[in-house]
Amino acid sequence: MNSSHRRSGRRSAAALVAGLALTAGLAACGDDGSDDSATDPASSSPTKTAGETPAETPSETPSETPTDSPETGAGGQETIPAAGPSGVTEATLLSATEGGGSASTTAFALDSDQAVADFSAQLGPGFAETVGTTANEMASELAEQGPAATLYGATAAIGCEAPRSVAIEAGEAGFQVTPKLPKSTVQCLAPVTFVVLFAVPDA
Repeated sequence: MNSSHRRSGRRSAAALVAGLALTAGLAACGDDGSDDSATDPASSSPTKTAGETPAETPSETPSETPTDSPETGAGGQETIPAAGPSGVTEATLLSATEGGGSASTTAFALDSDQAVADFSAQLGPGFAETVGTTANEMASELAEQGPAATLYGATAAIGCEAPRSVAIEAGEAGFQVTPKLPKSTVQCLAPVTFVVLFAVPDA
């Protein structure tokens, strides 16, 4: 074989190598190492399988139910201090939200079933029954205990705050009840009716 044939073979081999290198380079440019699926929003989102449902978000509900209290609740009852020249040292405070009635300093003698019914009639149906039942129970206890005493009742206040104590004094029209209310700016969604029941020893 002469030298011209050897040179022609070398050129053909070199051309083949160059062609392969070029093909590899183009393939490398086409595949820049990035994963198309990584940048595709559709492929990045989780797929849902049949029967799979999104997790439900718990509904927002109050963790605690507001409890009734003498200030804001229905049917509250407690004993509060009483002061004044009448000799009464304590009184029973009944309360109910939207219990009806009108606040008055005048106390009414609850010395009979009819008197209790008349006093309770000014109040809302549910609260009237509570006040009437409590008044009758207190009157029965007074009759059993003696010495003789008369039960009185007054709608001491209507508002958001319960009286902390009451002052009871004898007036021309009977006993007058003045509630001592706390100094606050508490607001409530509905007014609360506060009724005071107390026994006064007979003279």
